[in-house]
Amino acid sequence: MHVADMTWQEYDHLVRDRIVVLPIGSIDAHGPHLPLSADTIISTYLAHQLDEHLGVLVLPPLSYGLRTDPAASGGQFPGVTNLRAATFTNIVLDVLRASYRHGARRFVLLDSHKVNLGALREAVDLFVDTAPDARIMAVTWWDVVSEDSRNQIAAQTGVGRHEDHHAAMVETSLVWQAAPHLVRAELLADDAVARRARYLILPVPEGLRTNTGVVYRAAAASPAIGARLMAEIVTNLVAAVTLELGSTVREVTAPC
Repeated sequence: MHVADMTWQEYDHLVRDRIVVLPIGSIDAHGPHLPLSADTIISTYLAHQLDEHLGVLVLPPLSYGLRTDPAASGGQFPGVTNLRAATFTNIVLDVLRASYRHGARRFVLLDSHKVNLGALREAVDLFVDTAPDARIMAVTWWDVVSEDSRNQIAAQTGVGRHEDHHAAMVETSLVWQAAPHLVRAELLADDAVARRARYLILPVPEGLRTNTGVVYRAAAASPAIGARLMAEIVTNLVAAVTLELGSTVREVTAPC
């Protein structure tokens, strides 16, 4: 159930008994074939899947995230809009505390932007310090997909795991499942860099930049890969949330 579509009375009737889910993403360049909101799209889709299976309350997504190391996203591109770590932490904390005041006691932070994780952990730590009866989990899609599945797809497509990062095959395939109308299939392509580095260096040297923001191979992405992976992710995510937070009985008492 989407909190933004509910009246306050409908929300008040359900919030004490339901798991509250906050989808979290970013506004980040994802090549010429994916929208800036790709991370948010994946998180929001998964939150809606949790609602289908467990009848959770889905909060409006936090669409802005932290800054990715430009080398890890292929360079610096127009449109990328980030929050400072302190700002991000405080926004998440404020949302959690507001939901807690309303009566929520079970929470899922559902993130699809890896750089957010440190600040997300801090927000969780600060929250539970003042909410001892709350239970909260922070989870990403890659937490609940098996290494075997990723390795099998790499072997079947010929796209090695070291070639499949930001805006590449797997991430593109997941967006294809979550929002197929937003994938510019005709622009799918692989990219390359002259060299690679794991450390941070700014400004980003020319040799570490891609032309498109794809890191590094997206051409093998497909709806079939997206459907295959998303089915496993949803199954494992529902199981993990049920294990850690319990289930909720779905009642048709508010608009979806």
